[in-house]
Amino acid sequence: MLLDFKPRPRFGGLLGGVILLAGFACACAAGVVFAHASASREALELRLGALTSAHEHRISAADSSRVADAAPLLRELAAPWSLLLQELETASRDVGGTVAVLAVEPDRDKGKLRVTAEAKDLNEALTYIERLQKSQALKFPMLDSHEIRSDDKDQPVRFQLSAEWRSQ
Repeated sequence: MLLDFKPRPRFGGLLGGVILLAGFACACAAGVVFAHASASREALELRLGALTSAHEHRISAADSSRVADAAPLLRELAAPWSLLLQELETASRDVGGTVAVLAVEPDRDKGKLRVTAEAKDLNEALTYIERLQKSQALKFPMLDSHEIRSDDKDQPVRFQLSAEWRSQ
């Protein structure tokens, strides 16, 4: 015979039922609050997305106009100015330093360069142009015009040459 002095627990009871119902009510309330917060968050995300795309559209329109305005500047900055000027100076030094560069006029759109210079005589001007034809920065340097400056006592030759610059 088996004697069991420990009472068996009763399931339920009034207090247990009340606690169960209170827990269920709290879970339902939390679910309702969560659903409301989730719907509110989604609405805010949609609104934020619309505002962001509208803002990006305004920025992209403004940026495209800025890029269009900056295109000539970018072309100018892309020109190899330091190499071009160094080649002009080196060519002058190679012919004895008797050629003075007076002006450098770039045509950015065509990638061409017009140089106005002065030399002691026409032979030195032609030697200068021949030296520039060996340049790595210039393509096709050619004499455009020349004149002997008779108003100067040394009668130097002022000449203009044109060339294209090489893309590096």
